[in-house]
Amino acid sequence: MLARELTREGFDVLGIDPSPAMIDIARRTAAGARFELGSFASCATPPCAAVTAIGEVLNYGRRKDLPSFFQRAAHARMLVFDIAERGSYPPHDERRIGGDDWSVIAIKDSDGARVTRRILTFREIAGETRRSEEVHTLELYDRDEVLQMLRDAGFSARVRRSYGAHRLPQGHSVYIATRKER
Repeated sequence: MLARELTREGFDVLGIDPSPAMIDIARRTAAGARFELGSFASCATPPCAAVTAIGEVLNYGRRKDLPSFFQRAAHARMLVFDIAERGSYPPHDERRIGGDDWSVIAIKDSDGARVTRRILTFREIAGETRRSEEVHTLELYDRDEVLQMLRDAGFSARVRRSYGAHRLPQGHSVYIATRKER
């Protein structure tokens, strides 16, 4: 949706995602943007006004990949991203929601450095129960360490708890990094 809104406002948008399915959805949602398969860990970022990584994108990588990503994005005037931080998850959490013909169980397990989310979905379709499962493992980052990496790449940064009125869950933060003048 961000890509769609930015293209509507006249910005050139390049989206990068490692999932072909997500690229297909993005192309349907924001036909005016360009999308490529790739990962923040290795993608080239062309000259631009801003780089965004919204929705815990950087947590799907490894801590060792952050400094090079910040260096590759250093030509941008602004870098905006959100991350889940260390200490933000209890060791175990389980939530269940459902309706008449569906149910979702979200199970989170964390050792403090990583969190694994297991999402089980059950749907009743034509008298038959269908089950699907997703597993996501996220690296959790230390705020002071991330801020130091940004400074090393030439950014100054502010940390917020929300994107405007949209507040993030406890332990998640928005980083707004701007290029230091040289």
